[in-house]
Amino acid sequence: MLYKCNFCDPKLTREMKEQGLKPIKTIDTDYDEYLKDEKGKYYHVDCYRQHLRKRKKMNEEDIELKVEERIEISKIEVLENEKKREFLNWVMDFYDGSLPTYFLKKLQMVREGTYEGLREPIDYETLTDIYSYMANYLNKIAAKKKLKSAQRMNYDLAVVIGNYNDYKAFKERQKKNSVDKVEIDKHTAVTEKVKKAEKIKKKDEFDITDFMDELLL
Repeated sequence: MLYKCNFCDPKLTREMKEQGLKPIKTIDTDYDEYLKDEKGKYYHVDCYRQHLRKRKKMNEEDIELKVEERIEISKIEVLENEKKREFLNWVMDFYDGSLPTYFLKKLQMVREGTYEGLREPIDYETLTDIYSYMANYLNKIAAKKKLKSAQRMNYDLAVVIGNYNDYKAFKERQKKNSVDKVEIDKHTAVTEKVKKAEKIKKKDEFDITDFMDELLL
């Protein structure tokens, strides 16, 4: 993806727009180090340093602190956008259709934790996981109720949110079982090592009874 750097990329003048020129975007998200400021404008990292130095008149120490802060925030935002894109792609594939505006509004409320009956925000990665678990169940409901695609998206979202607490309880049990299995595996490994050590020790020890038959002959 390409973004316009708010420092080094030139702004389009009216004359340039009238000539049909398109904005220059030199930030390549696949290769360049970049960040986004508080106003949502993008910069190359070095360009942002120059922006703070020349336009904001900040000293070098404050500049580096600001750059580190914006890089970390930008990484979080990038990850958020990636998970959102993955979830929306999953939804479009599952329903074989586009995304209605009303559904996207409801989805944003879920992400912010303001959806009716929801006590906390749900991230996109978790939503993808819940939908994946419930896919067969949702298909059965849709077949029974004969819901249309757009109508079904909103209905299914309500069903998914209604089962969120059960999903959390399921994941907790899954986590506990995983921890228990690790402990059992550790205990088994230790037991096997002890048995092996005892066997080696026993083999190396001299025992007169091993030679009694020969002595009695």
